Amino acid sequence: MKAIYSVLLLLTFGCNDPNRCEETKQYAESPEANIILLKEPKIKYKDFILIGVDPITKRDTVQLLPGRWFFQVTSFCDIGDTIVKRKGIPIIEVHKTKMKYDTTRFDIEATCDSYLINGKTIRRWKELLESYDNNKHHSQ
Repeated sequence: MKAIYSVLLLLTFGCNDPNRCEETKQYAESPEANIILLKEPKIKYKDFILIGVDPITKRDTVQLLPGRWFFQVTSFCDIGDTIVKRKGIPIIEVHKTKMKYDTTRFDIEATCDSYLINGKTIRRWKELLESYDNNKHHSQ
């Protein structure tokens, strides 16, 4: 938990400097991954650990991504989902095997000072989830 708060502080205060913002952008764009999850993702110190199958080669694989901002992704991941992170793009795609919140894909994008989930700020995303949960409970 301390690591999460440290990352948030670093991103919050570090990105006020335009050079820091560029460094953050490059950091978020540099890794790549393509994996179908066989286990829940884990974060261990600096790494976001993905265990699964490479969808191209069909071989078991373990892929490590720098974990500083990937912790936002874990709540969207389930076994069987495909995680795609393209080099040069600050977005992690989570392709769902089962629909969640009326969607089958989540895009988590690192920005200079925060994250966007399917193009929405974290605050807006939480509001949408509350609305979704309230509507779901009322319809039952």
